[in-house]
Amino acid sequence: MESKKWSVILLAFVLAILFIIGSVTAWVDPFFHYHAPQDRLQYPINNQRYQNNGIVRHFSYDALITGTSMTENFMASECDALFDVNTVKVSFSGATFTELNENLRRALDSNPDIKLVIYGLDGWFLFSGKDTWRTDAEYPTYLYDDNPFNDVNYLLNKEVLLDDTLEVLNYTRTGQKTTDFDTYSNWNTGQNYDAAHVVSTYNRMPRSENVHPFTDEDVDLITYNMNHCIVDVAKAHPDTQFYYFFPPYSCLYWDDLIQRGQLERQIDAFTLASSLLLEAENIHLFSFYEDYETTGDLNQYRDNAHYCQDVNSLILQRMKNGEYQLTKENYQAHWQRVFEYYQAFDFDALIAQYSEEK
Repeated sequence: MESKKWSVILLAFVLAILFIIGSVTAWVDPFFHYHAPQDRLQYPINNQRYQNNGIVRHFSYDALITGTSMTENFMASECDALFDVNTVKVSFSGATFTELNENLRRALDSNPDIKLVIYGLDGWFLFSGKDTWRTDAEYPTYLYDDNPFNDVNYLLNKEVLLDDTLEVLNYTRTGQKTTDFDTYSNWNTGQNYDAAHVVSTYNRMPRSENVHPFTDEDVDLITYNMNHCIVDVAKAHPDTQFYYFFPPYSCLYWDDLIQRGQLERQIDAFTLASSLLLEAENIHLFSFYEDYETTGDLNQYRDNAHYCQDVNSLILQRMKNGEYQLTKENYQAHWQRVFEYYQAFDFDALIAQYSEEK
């Protein structure tokens, strides 16, 4: 009888400890699963796939920047000043359209006051499979669904308690401030923006003898991705203005396409995607690939695709001013000019020039 009594006491003690742990994590809520940041606490915002979902559902904002690493160096404060909005930035490094679309849908469902969405459409992912997610990223599914029972994975998670919940308390105790959306995900500092470095790290493939065609399967895939992930969302929210842009990878991106026999296929993909996106009246579409001064200046890139923060700032300014905007009248001519320019470009001379500078 005595042992049973102590078993009950022990069980009650364990349950009480678990309740306290869960309550502390729920109150602090480092991933913003239940609420926005507590007024008395300061939060490190540094984990995209754990925190972005909570940010879009619980923060106060009327503008949103999203996309892959090509959007991480945007300054939310610049967007605020240019468009007169209050911006959050929720980038997902290496994300597919499906992942970005799911987060955007949650944002629009949770916040009917969103006036502006700025969204980077990576050419890399136009051919990503239907409804696919990045395979090497960790997804805390218990934060993404509406099942309250699997929240135990959050509330009673030792790593969350030690690495995140207590970190918020320590972050506050040491006088640090909640990460702002200029700093969040921003990797601009500490990079080697140097043309010779970019060329030295560019893995140039041998020239392929095969030219890959733009197939019916490609048409079906891109049509699905654009309509399901983008156009349908825009049409369902006519009061929101969507600014979509194709990130201006460097000229070496186009050389890589040529070497792989993929240039015509990629141009056809951009052209089809543009035609589909322009069917929504509240989508404003931009391509900066005719800004050859930028894409040809390898000193603004850390590799053949990723550009510095100055380019992000330029993108915001140009979108606000309507520069390099694609329309139903000009998009086909734009992509034809880009095709002709890079088809005739002397990449051998460019690579040789900077190879000599190493």
